[in-house]
Amino acid sequence: MEATTKNKPTDFIENFIHSFEDQIQKIEGVFRSSEEVYDSSHVLFHSFQQSLSFLRTERSQLNMDLRENLAKNGSLRKNDYDCLMEEIYLLLDEKEKEAEKQFFLYIEDQKAMARFLRQGILDIENLEHGGSKIKIEAFKAELEKTMNTQHIKKELAKAKLLEFQDIHRKITDHLRMLLDAEAHTITCKDIKKIKKQILEEIV
Repeated sequence: MEATTKNKPTDFIENFIHSFEDQIQKIEGVFRSSEEVYDSSHVLFHSFQQSLSFLRTERSQLNMDLRENLAKNGSLRKNDYDCLMEEIYLLLDEKEKEAEKQFFLYIEDQKAMARFLRQGILDIENLEHGGSKIKIEAFKAELEKTMNTQHIKKELAKAKLLEFQDIHRKITDHLRMLLDAEAHTITCKDIKKIKKQILEEIV
């Protein structure tokens, strides 16, 4: 067998022809129950949400610091600042929700694929050896199709997350640069200028 296919899940299926029981036990060790698959997926999604929460806290703190700075020096009231920046933060919230939704869909499909793999292996185990080869070939074809679909969904989820992270980085970089400027008296004109620059980069 070629080295490039060594770690493919389909290798398990190939070996069923020679040793059904041994391969069933190996798969059972990984996919012992759909509940365990659910739990691991839940942990992964929870970690993803924690990452989003960290980014949300970061930009919230920068936003609050700017509001305080502007209100303190009388350049712009907090409510006026919020109205001025609303367009940017609504866009960022939208991108965050898109990334979260796409990642959630990917996780749900991963769970479904794990259940499909486990059930397919158990079905093959219960076949008579005479008809097993045809069933294995059909299962392999379906598994390959499912894996290809999952790869596409994984890339889509990754693209949405990277898009959100890029927009978040551009916004926070601009806000941090404004706060870190030597002349610490930030004006309404500064905010409008930064807003224009941000929108030109992210829209």
